[in-house]
Amino acid sequence: MAQVDIEVNGRAYRVFCEDGQEARLRELAAYVDMRLKQVTGGGKSGSEAQMLALTAIVMADEMQDLMAGRGIAPVTSVDEAEVAAAVDHVAQRIEEVAARLERA
Repeated sequence: MAQVDIEVNGRAYRVFCEDGQEARLRELAAYVDMRLKQVTGGGKSGSEAQMLALTAIVMADEMQDLMAGRGIAPVTSVDEAEVAAAVDHVAQRIEEVAARLERA
């Protein structure tokens, strides 16, 4: 198991990945960072958790568009309340992790 230091939204994270996947993980983190800046206009447009959640939603929308273009059926049966609750939960977890990192 390899350790990789990545940066998203100006914040450094140490994450683990399979050996040999370090470069790919850095590329993906750089892509997420770039999309976050594009989606949020490069500035602070809310809490970090909200910006990350919004970026994830935009990227999921793009992924579903790509899947549809390749004839792969996107998810069509979505319980909006369930999705909203899941996004809120993820945002809360991100804020908790960010707070722990700030204390470290």
